Amino acid sequence: MNIKDLYYFQRLISTQSYTQTAADFHVSQPTISQAIKRLERHFQVTLFFRQAKTKALVLTPSGQQLLLAANDITSNWQHVNESISHLRQHTLRLGVEPAIGEHYLPALTRPIIEKDLLDSVHTVEMGANQLVKQVLAGQLDLAISGNLDQTLDERLAVTPLRPFEFKILSHPDHPFAQLEHPTFKDALQYPFVILNATYLNKLVFHQLTEQLSIEPQVLFESDNSNLISGLVRENMALGFVSDITTAPIDGLVKLPINDVQIPSVHINLIRRSHQFPIGLFKEVMDIVEQTFNADQG
Repeated sequence: MNIKDLYYFQRLISTQSYTQTAADFHVSQPTISQAIKRLERHFQVTLFFRQAKTKALVLTPSGQQLLLAANDITSNWQHVNESISHLRQHTLRLGVEPAIGEHYLPALTRPIIEKDLLDSVHTVEMGANQLVKQVLAGQLDLAISGNLDQTLDERLAVTPLRPFEFKILSHPDHPFAQLEHPTFKDALQYPFVILNATYLNKLVFHQLTEQLSIEPQVLFESDNSNLISGLVRENMALGFVSDITTAPIDGLVKLPINDVQIPSVHINLIRRSHQFPIGLFKEVMDIVEQTFNADQG
């Protein structure tokens, strides 16, 4: 069976036209017809039939199954081609979530330079959701991302690097910080400043407020952790921060959250599950894991 036959089959079902499919691939119409016949002979089934009134191509159950499989096969085939191309060129695309990059990128860059890999590793920053999408689409080879554990796609291979911890950031003179046993419920009586949807902080924050069925007072959202700590320093609001923030917090207090169940969140090294860690790929994975192990040690 030729993989081109699967591409022809996919496009034919999408366009509903032999003529259009042939034009899209710059081949003759009989080429498309022969490809469909080869697939049907191979599987010994009828893949679709033409509806009498509308002339639409209607998939049989076997055709539906093949279309689902063809989508996976052609997607993986594209990723394999891209991966081998990068191996040939000795390049790797690494995505990093901004908050994680602030904290870890300097430590990661040092061994990359020492191993003379700086020209081979192309690093970009973007939010956690976008990182996952780009790894799945083959646009990134590796990503270092904070993820809610239950939201990760089964098509990803995931190496946990370290857990996140979330705390409430407060000015020491804020009424909340004066409480003997402050709770998250107590904190929600006051305005908050939080990181925006670029970070996981916002998602976790709203999951916690939903547990208490309390609508939070969000004074401001930003992608700048320094701005968040600055507003807390002015005693204008409370902050919701993770333990990897690099914003200066001298003179501020971090208070634990004990009265709600914090979702399990980890910094993960993620890749496509069928991507084998060899060559440059393995070198970079080793650098990432060693850097995080050293930080926790």
